[in-house]
Amino acid sequence: MATTTLQNLRRQFGRYLGYGEQIGKDGTAWTTTSNIGVSTTIVSTELRDYGFDDITESGSGDDVFENWWVIIHGSTNVQAVRRVKSYDASAGQITVAGTNLVAETTAVDFELHKYSPTLIRELINTARLRSFPDLCQPVNKTLWSSQRQSRFEVPSTIIGTPTSIYLERGVSVDYGNNILSNADFEAFDPIADGITDATGWEVVTLDIAQEKLTTTPTNYAVFRGQSSARCTSQTGSVGTLLQSISSPGSYSGQTINFSIWVYCLTTSVVSTSIVLNGSITLGTANDGGLHTGNGWELLTTSVNSTVTISSLNVGVSVVSTATNNTEFYVDDAICVIGPTQEPSAGREVLSGWRYEPNIQGTSQRNEVFFPYDLPDNYALRFEGIGYLSSLSAETDTIEIGQPQTDLLIAHTAHLYFERSSLTSPDSEASFDVSRIRIIQQDIERLSHHRVRAPRHRMEQPGWTR
Repeated sequence: MATTTLQNLRRQFGRYLGYGEQIGKDGTAWTTTSNIGVSTTIVSTELRDYGFDDITESGSGDDVFENWWVIIHGSTNVQAVRRVKSYDASAGQITVAGTNLVAETTAVDFELHKYSPTLIRELINTARLRSFPDLCQPVNKTLWSSQRQSRFEVPSTIIGTPTSIYLERGVSVDYGNNILSNADFEAFDPIADGITDATGWEVVTLDIAQEKLTTTPTNYAVFRGQSSARCTSQTGSVGTLLQSISSPGSYSGQTINFSIWVYCLTTSVVSTSIVLNGSITLGTANDGGLHTGNGWELLTTSVNSTVTISSLNVGVSVVSTATNNTEFYVDDAICVIGPTQEPSAGREVLSGWRYEPNIQGTSQRNEVFFPYDLPDNYALRFEGIGYLSSLSAETDTIEIGQPQTDLLIAHTAHLYFERSSLTSPDSEASFDVSRIRIIQQDIERLSHHRVRAPRHRMEQPGWTR
């Protein structure tokens, strides 16, 4: 899925409203040619080189940026936003309103905008909600079934009714292409003083113990089989649970796919880890390799080996910032070599469930109800749509790219002129209204670029939801 940063969206907004050349050099940013000091001035002769100079007589270009806005991408003036007080075209010097800026020791970039960059950010964040569901992100979240449970809370990132719910068990570790030994964590070796270690797995700065299955009551910390590995973090150290692959050279030049089931209730602490020739690749939220703290989750990641492999280790890693005694469980690991991604099992579409939104206290809890029993400890995979992510920092990303961002920016501009028309004098309000008409035509023209979200499955007569 394409992504776009807040910075690029803001620049796209300026281009849409017709001042792309003024934003920065070649539509990106201007660079200071004199270091910013403890003053209110910003100097860049690039402005003069790009035509923002006294073209005719002296002072003829001095009012071109008056009352505009500047955002500074400095190391001390980090995304500082100021209003432009005046501009000296002959020197390429901008004077900003307010108190002195902080001195910079190197050249820094800055942008110029007709409207406050802070306002533009708020407009984009509001427009992402107003454009829903035409602009959205597909959401895929997993919950777990258990005995005598027929009501499940819909993951909060799904807005409204889920489009589909699936039941899946996952691929068994006895899958023929799995190259791992003791992949189901059934075998543990005694070490000393009652301490055990998972056979074939190496533990570093991580406490490990065997977690055994019970049935009365059911121990849900065991995903499948008779046992799992119970892991406990140690303060201030990166913890790892890895298996060293024998004869790794035979896998050179191929894709390495690794997946493992992990139960954890702490967000962004446990991830997959593939160590190839000493180079560590950790799973991320984007590739499904970073745990989100929602119980059992299948973590996956892949690495392409383009060189001869001298050593290969796969497993899980715990961040060094994890608090002491953060506990999680691992079970059923699979590593396959060659295919473009990890193996996956078939899934069953569930029907007949009913969506029930309700308020409990001050919180809305949207739930689904199944009028039948579900098998124990299976994955319930919810599909639906959610809002695009809110943006705050310059590098924050939203889950769409062009041409979908063209539609988002049109909604953003519509929102701006809609607000402006409410406070503008009649002479200016007519301009705002004319802009709104043009932008509405653009939104209609661009609407075929809306996100193709999952469709609700059709139901047979007699089914209830």
